[in-house]
Amino acid sequence: MNEERPLKGCAVEGRNVSPITCRCPGCGEELEMFSDDSKITCPKCGREVTIEECRANRI
Repeated sequence: MNEERPLKGCAVEGRNVSPITCRCPGCGEELEMFSDDSKITCPKCGREVTIEECRANRI
């Protein structure tokens, strides 16, 4: 029985998540985070970047 059903979970069910591209305030590395993230870690310098910082430094 291989019935196709819509996916459930974090990727669907009405969530409007959008990507935000910005520069790390610490080293200038280009970062991508999503509108539902609260913070990410820059892979280049290890600095924690908040969603507010990313929005302020959009590319």
